Amino acid sequence: MAGNSGLGSFGFCDRSLGVKKRVKDLVKRLTLQEKIGFLGDIGGSVSRLGIPEYKWWSEGLHGVAPGWHGGTRFSELVPGATSFPQVILTAASFNVTLFEAIGKAVSTEARAMYNVGLAGLTFWSPNVNIFRDPRWGRGQETPGEDPLLTSKYASAYVRGLQQRDAGNKDRLKVAACCKHYTAYDVDHWKGVDRFEFNAVVTKQDMDDTFQPPFKSCVLDGNVASVMCSYNQVNGKPTCANPDLLKGVIRGKWKLNGYIVSDCDSVEVFYKHQHYTKTPEEAAAKALLAGTPCKYTTPLQGLTASVPTAYAPGCAEAEVACSAAQLGDAKKIAASSDATILVMGADQSIETEGHDRVDLTLPGQQQLLVT
Repeated sequence: MAGNSGLGSFGFCDRSLGVKKRVKDLVKRLTLQEKIGFLGDIGGSVSRLGIPEYKWWSEGLHGVAPGWHGGTRFSELVPGATSFPQVILTAASFNVTLFEAIGKAVSTEARAMYNVGLAGLTFWSPNVNIFRDPRWGRGQETPGEDPLLTSKYASAYVRGLQQRDAGNKDRLKVAACCKHYTAYDVDHWKGVDRFEFNAVVTKQDMDDTFQPPFKSCVLDGNVASVMCSYNQVNGKPTCANPDLLKGVIRGKWKLNGYIVSDCDSVEVFYKHQHYTKTPEEAAAKALLAGTPCKYTTPLQGLTASVPTAYAPGCAEAEVACSAAQLGDAKKIAASSDATILVMGADQSIETEGHDRVDLTLPGQQQLLVT
């Protein structure tokens, strides 16, 4: 508005009006085509109304992260952001105060990046799905397998991220989003893909296990958004299920915000699940339903603090560890006050779209332990 004085006469630019009146004024000025252009991840610009392009997708599971489509990005001005421990580790503290404090720190950096044009204000975090099977590739993003702990984490982290203005509860620091609603815990395992997966769930399991974290997000965290998932629940895509979206999220829980589909999940129930016959029908079903960081390794951190001797336990610097190197490791361990083994998996073993086949340590890592 500062660069276009002609906008001053529009009601949506009049700060003396309430939010609802300003929004109503803006919406009535938009054409149908312009409204459709706002329904995707990248919202189109409307230059005649002074509306720039907006990229909805920003990520902040445990720190501001670069997002797809450039919603969040780093630059020479802001080369990186604080990366807190993975969610599943933080949640193990059972420290609700800590959950909220981390959310506040993340949103402070997010807001700063927005102020210099490097991020949006809509962050699609946290992931509050229940980690039912330790082989699931995305379990690392979640607070764990306990619905109660996950619910406590969900509401606390959301409160920290959004940090509502004490003088105006409608003003958010950033807008959080609880995902992925609901009963989502498979990515790709033995031929079963998250796009085709149908979660057959009883009412008791829905009420006791899958729904509590999302309910806590909305009722206790007052979250700005909920993301529906790829999968089906009892034969119906979550993003096309009016009972789950309109009936529960908006009806029972009274969400005061928006519902967003996961990436391409509307296309999924046409293209993969064959729930509709055309892409247009898929979009209609969804609408009608309501829908470079600087990393520090453990070795670098220890070397900066205490005298350290190091030996690579594997022949190659990869998690696969096809050949163990035991000699030097044994000598160092025998002459040291304490021995630290850095073991485990990485994104090549488990991640979004890739579940684990088993729970054993990859390659020859077990030899180093024994």
